[in-house]
Amino acid sequence: METDQLIQSLTGELTPVAPGAAGRRIAAGLGVGALISTALMLTWLGLRPDLAQAVSTPMFWMKFGYAAATGLILAALLTRLAKPAVRPGALAAVALAPLVVVASMALFRFASAPTQMQHALLMGHSWSVCPWRILAIGLPLLAGAVWAVRGLAPTRLLLAGLVSGGCAGGLGAAIYAFACKETSAPFLAIWYTLGMALVAGLGALAGSRLLRWR
Repeated sequence: METDQLIQSLTGELTPVAPGAAGRRIAAGLGVGALISTALMLTWLGLRPDLAQAVSTPMFWMKFGYAAATGLILAALLTRLAKPAVRPGALAAVALAPLVVVASMALFRFASAPTQMQHALLMGHSWSVCPWRILAIGLPLLAGAVWAVRGLAPTRLLLAGLVSGGCAGGLGAAIYAFACKETSAPFLAIWYTLGMALVAGLGALAGSRLLRWR
């Protein structure tokens, strides 16, 4: 009888969690983070002057699509990892698809370019600042992701932190795309990916410390 009373005391006041609650919380955290990241980009860098012309080119949308698709797929994966004892599943492999596409395009473009153009394709005009700008713009998104997951129940803390950072990095890179003039696939495959990886690494470092249950 005492065991029954203990179970009742532990569970009596519990209420069912509404379906989709984890996804809504993560969307809210990322949404607020995206607003702050966009404001940061606009006040710090501003929109590229030729944006009206750029949005009519396929390479602009390839750049934006690579970053946004990576961020959104990882956001879906983060929703899974925010629940206790849930494995990543097929989404972990799907998350690599945008990188595989861009890397394939980059290899083809680099191999087919004249030798004198290859350095410019790799380095562009902003290789030294691009990853750091993506890191800075991704920080508010990372904070939003960490806030969201911290209020849920992840058990794979390092992985959840890594995916939080990767998601923030992808969405941050998509926001940065509206300020960045670079469009070559080799540049994106290296420097955009490095920027997203920096945010992912920061998320992994924060995961074991900030995502523990309270």
